[in-house]
Amino acid sequence: MNRTAFVLIGYLFFTACAQVREPQGGPKDTEPPRLVQAVPANGSTHFSGGRIVLRFDERVKLDRVRDKLLVSPPLAAQPDVQVFKGMEVVVGLMAPLEDSTTYTFNLGEAVLDLSEGNPAAGLTYVVSTGAYVDSLTMRGQVIEARSGLPAADVPVILQVARDTGDMRTTAPTYFTRTKADGSF
Repeated sequence: MNRTAFVLIGYLFFTACAQVREPQGGPKDTEPPRLVQAVPANGSTHFSGGRIVLRFDERVKLDRVRDKLLVSPPLAAQPDVQVFKGMEVVVGLMAPLEDSTTYTFNLGEAVLDLSEGNPAAGLTYVVSTGAYVDSLTMRGQVIEARSGLPAADVPVILQVARDTGDMRTTAPTYFTRTKADGSF
C-alpha cells in the first residue's frame, strides 16, 4: 500500500470517530426526558444564586427556548439557557431577582430528548427569594369565542390594575400559557 492511501485511510478513520451522535437501532424512544435533579431543589426558598441547573435522565437538546420559556413574574433580562454536558440544562440569570418573590420558570416544550425529540411537556421549576413559596393559584379555561372550543397556547396575564391602559404599557405581574384543553 502506498503512503498516500495510508494517509487517506488514517484521515478518514480519525474524522469519522470525532462525530457525536446517538446509537442507531433498537426500539424507538417514546419517553420524554425526565427531570431527576434540580440545583437548587425545585421549591427552594431564600434563593440568591445566579444560575439553576436541571439534570435529566437522558441527553437533551433545546428547541426555541427563547420563544417557549416563560418566567413569571418577568425578569428584566431574558435568562441564558444552555445544555451542559448533554444531560443538564443550565439557566443563567442575567438580572437580579426581587426580594421575597416566588419565580416560576415554565420551560413548556423547550427541552427535548436528543434521539427522538420527545418534549418534556409541562416542565416547570419554582424558586423563591423569600422565606416561603407563594402558593396562591388561579385556575380557569380560555374558550375561543367564535368556535366555542378550548384555546391552546394562549397567554394569560395577571396585572395590577391602575388604569385600563396598563395592559398595553407595562409588563404583566404574572403570566402563563393555556394548555391544550385551554386550562391555566
